[in-house]
Amino acid sequence: MKKILVNAMPLTVVGTGVGRYLRGLYSALEAEWSDSFEVSYFTGKGIVSTMPDPVGPGWKERVGQLLWKMPTPIAFGARMMQHASLERSFARINPGYDIYHEAGYFPFQAKRAKRTVMTIHDLSLLLHPSWHPRERVRYWQHFFHDRVPSVGAFCAVSEFTKQEMVDHLYIDPALITVTHLGVDETLFNDGDDLEAQAFLEKAGLPEDFLLFVGSGDPRKNLDKAIAAIGLSHVNLPLVVVGWTGWNSVQGTNVVGLGFLSDRVLAQVYRRATMLVMPSEYEGFGLPVVEAMACGCPVLASRAGALEEVGGQAVASVDDTHDLRGFADKIDETVLSIERLSELAGKGKKRSVSFSWRRTASLTMGKCIEENAV
Repeated sequence: MKKILVNAMPLTVVGTGVGRYLRGLYSALEAEWSDSFEVSYFTGKGIVSTMPDPVGPGWKERVGQLLWKMPTPIAFGARMMQHASLERSFARINPGYDIYHEAGYFPFQAKRAKRTVMTIHDLSLLLHPSWHPRERVRYWQHFFHDRVPSVGAFCAVSEFTKQEMVDHLYIDPALITVTHLGVDETLFNDGDDLEAQAFLEKAGLPEDFLLFVGSGDPRKNLDKAIAAIGLSHVNLPLVVVGWTGWNSVQGTNVVGLGFLSDRVLAQVYRRATMLVMPSEYEGFGLPVVEAMACGCPVLASRAGALEEVGGQAVASVDDTHDLRGFADKIDETVLSIERLSELAGKGKKRSVSFSWRRTASLTMGKCIEENAV
């Protein structure tokens, strides 16, 4: 039985991005391949044999916000001190594994692991550093390029990300396996959840609304979504879901619900008239797949991997900076019941192609089993 060590620190903070990927991947792996692999999770404090429970925004997120407000040299120094402590902890308690799997910024030094596998979600820190806090960019630059040569196999969450890895990191394509993200069909489906709906009604969810899911990360273009809706003829509020650590949700006719559990988020997708995702850059775009699985029509930009993920099942915006054109596309889609129904049907069919079981199968077969030597 092969032993896998996962850096599970992303699972211990607000449930976004990398944490959701790790939870979906290893839930599927433990359900299907528990007789072949023994998984351990590094939490930053120690190693546990069960996946850490997700938590909502808390003190770690507030510390992050504080770092972003500090002068860069001070924030970078604080980040490096924290990392040094984590690196020592990782080295001390790592008893030796067949595979060490890293899905964060860069791998720890895993001297006693036989092979390191790394999942890369996107290269925004390299290609678009202005979208990130400066201390984070300095931290990533300090370690990433020195640690990449220690990686024996890579997972890329899309063909788009794989190509960027080849073009900008000069990684041999043979070392990269594309493992699209998945969706948990037991949560994200078109069946109503009455308990979640009751919670949302108390939280102030409007009867009819457009939906935006994501952080306040500048590349998500929340401001452009708000502006385009304001120019459109669609008189619906925009509901914003997600951690807003970058900035507060502001705008007329905007309802911010903050971080929601997956169960409640799925119900928001079901109730939404349409998901709007005008991102500037995406390594994958998980909300697109989740929305499609819940029968929610999607209007997305063509940026990054979004066209790869949505295909012909989503309505597309060619240029989200053209607010008039963006607004016209909103009108064209939302004001047509036939178009919304068509997108909902196509999205449901396409979402079946994205499952965590498939992600796990590709990860295990190509990235782990072939490299655990």
